[in-house]
Amino acid sequence: MNRLGVIGKPSDWLISCNVNKVTLKNRFDIELVDISSDELIKAIASFNKEEIPSNIIKAKYDKNELNLAYQIYLAIKSLVNKYELKGFTIRCFDLLNTVHSTSCLALALFNDEGIIGTCEGDLPALISMFIVKEILNKESFQANPSEIHLDTSKMILAHCTLPLKMTTSYSLTTHFESRIGIGIKGELKLTDCMIFRISADLDKFVLLEGEIINNLSRNNLCRTQIEVKIKDHINYFLENPLGNHHLIVYGNDKDKLINYLTSKGLKSLY
Repeated sequence: MNRLGVIGKPSDWLISCNVNKVTLKNRFDIELVDISSDELIKAIASFNKEEIPSNIIKAKYDKNELNLAYQIYLAIKSLVNKYELKGFTIRCFDLLNTVHSTSCLALALFNDEGIIGTCEGDLPALISMFIVKEILNKESFQANPSEIHLDTSKMILAHCTLPLKMTTSYSLTTHFESRIGIGIKGELKLTDCMIFRISADLDKFVLLEGEIINNLSRNNLCRTQIEVKIKDHINYFLENPLGNHHLIVYGNDKDKLINYLTSKGLKSLY
């Protein structure tokens, strides 16, 4: 049985986010482990003397902010070990008010290590990312569609964290919405990609082909920003999206993912 943690609960603004635990266990052999935000906060406090090793991050940033972000990483690591988790999702915005920092750096480090981590308590995104890692052995970038152009089949996706392994380079800045803590501005490869997410009822999935054509640096979006040319069905994002976040995965291993998902009883939207 694969154990995935839910630290806190899904963020209030997310749509189509809760999943049936019995269905998840029977269909994907995944067990969800609920962990309270209070347990995380206590764990963070227990690491308040720790300092980040100099070889962890290649980008320069404020030392105090780096130490606090690393303490969040260590606290989550203690929960991962305690509950024997292969991945987790976290109600990360609560950290802004409680410890005045973010989990963006921690999520990047965990995903680089092969421990799946997703933002905002988005369970379908967590399960989708876990499937990508298990079936394709690839990292994925969880992002929000931010701008969609039906006439050119182009869209912009953005978020403040991603696996550092997916970047050609990166820098550290603040978290976009709060302007505090650490957010990651990564440059991604300009290459073929897939856009992927399963539905909250675990019955459907969307898997679109695209190409990353540009890295952007806009002030009004989350820190890592990419422009993607979608091969087909870009109208999906305006008409019937399966949720807020979608995953960007390098390459085109569509058939392998489709074969796995259909063997589990899921149906493709297209």
